[in-house]
Amino acid sequence: MDMARKRVLLVESGKFIGGVISSLFISNKQIHLIEARPASPGELLRAVQESRPSIIVLDDTLHEYLAQLLDYMQHSEGLRVVVVSADSNQVAVYEKQQYPVRQTADLFAVL
Repeated sequence: MDMARKRVLLVESGKFIGGVISSLFISNKQIHLIEARPASPGELLRAVQESRPSIIVLDDTLHEYLAQLLDYMQHSEGLRVVVVSADSNQVAVYEKQQYPVRQTADLFAVL
């Protein structure tokens, strides 16, 4: 596998949206797609730990898993969580960013 490829974990409910997203990603040579249909929060955590993705795409019908993924993201470096909504044609992107703040101006630059 090419090291430049992004590891994307698609967490889906098995409904229509997962199939559509999967078909979009499968032909993209820059993405290594891993699919998961967890039945519990424990299965979700195992899938994330085993696949070590740089991006997690979450079907919004599984919104109950978002808090767990955001908590996991806080302890991970460079992880992005993208929640896809088929109903509203929108995505929500969650990403932890850290900036060094050595002086007041640095803080205001981040804001």
